[in-house]
Amino acid sequence: MKIALSHGFRWFLLACGAGLASPALAIYVFNTVEYPGAVYTDVRGVNNSGQLVGYANFDGTTNFSFTYSGGVFTPLTASPLQPSALGLNDGGTVVGGTITTPEQAYIYSGGSYGFFSRPTWTHSEARAVNNAGRVAGWSYELDGVGGYSASAGFIYDPASHSFTDIPIAGSTFTIAQGINAAGQVVGSARVASGEQAFLRQPGGSITMFTVAGSPTRARGINDLGLITGFVTSGAAIHGFVGDSLGYELLDMPGAAGTYGEGINNAGQVSGVWYDATDNAHGFIATPAAMPTGTTSGGAYTFAVDVVPNVPIFIDPKVAVGYDYAIGKKDPRIASVQFPIGVGDNYYVLKVDGRKFVVAGGEWFDFRAHGWRKGVADFRVGCIDTSAMLDPANAQAFPTGLTFVAAGRFTGTQKPRTRKSTARLGPACRMDDNLGEDDD
Repeated sequence: MKIALSHGFRWFLLACGAGLASPALAIYVFNTVEYPGAVYTDVRGVNNSGQLVGYANFDGTTNFSFTYSGGVFTPLTASPLQPSALGLNDGGTVVGGTITTPEQAYIYSGGSYGFFSRPTWTHSEARAVNNAGRVAGWSYELDGVGGYSASAGFIYDPASHSFTDIPIAGSTFTIAQGINAAGQVVGSARVASGEQAFLRQPGGSITMFTVAGSPTRARGINDLGLITGFVTSGAAIHGFVGDSLGYELLDMPGAAGTYGEGINNAGQVSGVWYDATDNAHGFIATPAAMPTGTTSGGAYTFAVDVVPNVPIFIDPKVAVGYDYAIGKKDPRIASVQFPIGVGDNYYVLKVDGRKFVVAGGEWFDFRAHGWRKGVADFRVGCIDTSAMLDPANAQAFPTGLTFVAAGRFTGTQKPRTRKSTARLGPACRMDDNLGEDDD
């Protein structure tokens, strides 16, 4: 699996009101996510547990839907209606629509589908689901010549089987997609002035906005109100992320187009990017703190303010393993997450002589494994060399950390480059010493 890294960023204000100030800048790094063996991968959703949902194909024509969890890509249960997976919540419930006509929305849980359609509409599609089970989506009518004669967004409550309309005055095409825990919904509408994004509050009020005055589509919103989507600027398509204070463009390096589709509470964005030959690739973009320098021994240094149980991500150059350690008076580390999209998505974590196999995207909680007060240091190894990483190349390896207390992380991350640390498969996971003799 290939990895790309972008340290470039541009901020601009939400084009819907007055007097907005730019927030602190984030630096997003990208990991490409490919379904194994597929020629096309589209990642639509990412939840707070590091699970993904999307669709892929092996032949360029026939799509199938999948989930990613714990290092494993799993196709959704087959159905004659050919469901397309478009969103998921923290419980692993998946929503989407069928490829067959008329399109039906569905909720997929426990290996079973529950199909539904919005009354009086021919076609319905679910786009996102929050942890309370409420679904955002849209319904539409076709005009018979390849377009739409009518469309409208909705919120669906499966407990009461009720629909709430999301009307956009003057819109000729409306789609609702992201929904968060508070019930805020984002989407886009085509109005007289062009394509605009919208944010619907739980009470029903709607704010329309564009990014830098360009055609804008909002596609995901997290529980903190951070929004992602994409914007058209001439012939270019850029992803974006931000809130009412300001937005940042997201561009996979070398991509012909970058589309933000989902966002979790850590600010990680899922989506799809297209290369110059129009092939689609999934991605995860992670807001990462960059090193402030290096020690005489070659370890990267950091300086990041932290609060308990809120993730930060740090991103140095990639090696085949790392040693992590907190600085003097730093709060201890509560949990760690390694990235999705690096080789086989499996790593070996070593702490105090114990080893654990950890899948990319999973949060490993040290406290749940016997370190009640967190840990001061640990090691990761077995980073898959099939990912074509080189310690001399600045590739993305965003590592998530949470801490047991508030304070400042001034610790280090030291690359491990001894080739034996890169042995793959069960031998690496069971027997490798992760470079203890490499000091």
